[in-house]
Amino acid sequence: MHWYPPRYQALGGTSSMQRKRTPPKLCTMQHTRTTTRTVVIWKQVIRSFTLVLIFRTNCHPTHPTTTMTMPQQHPHQHPHQQQKNRKRISIPRTGNLPDIHWRAISMSHLRAHPNFQPLPPPSHISSLPTKEHVRNFRQDSWQWDYLHTGRCTTSQCAAALGFLEPRAARFLGIPSSLRRGGSGAWERLRQVVDDDVDVDLKGLEGVLCEGRTGCDTPSVLDDNNNNGNHGEKRGDTTVRRWRPTSKESERIWIPAHRLHNGLRTKPFPFTAKYIPNLTNDELYTRKLYLQRTHGTPSPMKTRMQWGNAQEATSVLTALNYFCDVDRRTTIHEVGMCGAGFDDGEDEVLQGVKIGASPDAIICHGNGTVEVLEVKNHCPFVWNRISPHYGNVKKSSNKKKKNKGKKKGKNKKKEVEDDEDDEQQKGGGHDGGPKHYLIRDFQLERRIPTAYIPQLMMEMLCVGDAVDLDNDNDDAHNSASRTPICTSAVMVRQTATKGAILLRLQRDEEWIQEMKYYLGRFQSEFVNTGKVPADNFFYDSDPNSRYHKFLQRTIELSESVEQVAFIDHSGVQRMVLERSRRTKGSSPLHHKVPLFLDRVNEGE
Repeated sequence: MHWYPPRYQALGGTSSMQRKRTPPKLCTMQHTRTTTRTVVIWKQVIRSFTLVLIFRTNCHPTHPTTTMTMPQQHPHQHPHQQQKNRKRISIPRTGNLPDIHWRAISMSHLRAHPNFQPLPPPSHISSLPTKEHVRNFRQDSWQWDYLHTGRCTTSQCAAALGFLEPRAARFLGIPSSLRRGGSGAWERLRQVVDDDVDVDLKGLEGVLCEGRTGCDTPSVLDDNNNNGNHGEKRGDTTVRRWRPTSKESERIWIPAHRLHNGLRTKPFPFTAKYIPNLTNDELYTRKLYLQRTHGTPSPMKTRMQWGNAQEATSVLTALNYFCDVDRRTTIHEVGMCGAGFDDGEDEVLQGVKIGASPDAIICHGNGTVEVLEVKNHCPFVWNRISPHYGNVKKSSNKKKKNKGKKKGKNKKKEVEDDEDDEQQKGGGHDGGPKHYLIRDFQLERRIPTAYIPQLMMEMLCVGDAVDLDNDNDDAHNSASRTPICTSAVMVRQTATKGAILLRLQRDEEWIQEMKYYLGRFQSEFVNTGKVPADNFFYDSDPNSRYHKFLQRTIELSESVEQVAFIDHSGVQRMVLERSRRTKGSSPLHHKVPLFLDRVNEGE
């Protein structure tokens, strides 16, 4: 009986079990053909293996064991091509210097996009016809910061509703990193503006439009030409058609329809081509800055910085998708909405001043209006083998264990001393474990419950009109007419796994409950000066009204509509300049690394 290896049975060989089932004559014929074929195959295998051994021995005669693990180059390749292949290494997934501006597109450049309607510089606004016109101030201006005083914005809404209390947060599934008490919202609502200058419209106009005008710093696009709004004079209150100069816009963006020069040209995947490129010098400048200012690693701080730096890139992702579906769609920049509720006409709020600042407003070609909110999931997390990771864990545990004890302060001081010693010894730098690790965030088809109040508040505060500079005076009051915004779109974007677009429909019953509990927070805690206790709404709920409110929040979180999933290659980001890809550049010149540790360094 003859036995054939299983890998060659598929080439025509037969096993002993198969020969028992075949007639004797056929078995003899198949045996002859199979034997001949097997001999030929083995000869080819031996010949190929011999050639490989001869080639490797000639290339590295003194290190035969090392040559088995090194990548081999074709003998006919050019020496420069062989050197290039040896430098192809994978992007490092650990590091100490995370690049929070990784391939990010700035907000000043997004304002020059042909499908983006920006807000004017604050110095161009000289009057406020209504309080709701404060939404024309940009979110990076001091006027926008000033409007937060004493106002319940989206950053404090969930806390004022009691969603971040221990028991309610556990019921809603909110992670422990986001849980905090309602004292922050209580302190915000107790803030009082100096001299009550915003009680009437004239006082608010005098502060925001005329006072402290020298504190505002216009963007780069605004410094070149003060009359870049196509004919509008400086100080004109009509801001709906303000745009940067066409010359400045053409230096940043090229519309996609101008890139099709022939039938053979592939369609450009985005609405416009981004002209500025990232240079290796810029990466090196970022590295030097981080090395000078880098202190104790803080993933939470890095996460917040990443979200702010990548916001315009995520807005551009939504712009590219919706403008590809309908070319008439435009994305509008917006500031603080909801000041029209300050007049106190809504008795349910009991005097609470509310406000919301969506990342943008989507105006579809069919007249539909949606608020846009983007969430950028930071890829940098703790590396568990980092020496700082253990110290931070010890300090947090000891702080909880020794809370209120004098001995706990000494323990905390010892932990800080240990961290300083590790920093001086070089722990966590190039000679030791890295502090950060890249996490591939997996996107889910749901909106976390902690963000439901934010989206509902934004839909409420947008009101009934996007264009406030029309001739209809009734549209100036956000609380006077039928709301124009009936849904919200959230973009959840990652650095390595693309983005997902989700839509949440407006729920009037939930909004009424939100206003009811915000009013209770104002009357029971803010007006009385009493600091809210733990689980303040969850424990005092005899009729289970609050529990039903929480349950409805979970249902809204899971009932969202998936608009689209954008692949990683479908996210438009800044690319590396090709002229910098020279022989002496970094081996990471083909890709932009998420860490800056190895920028301008060899292998």
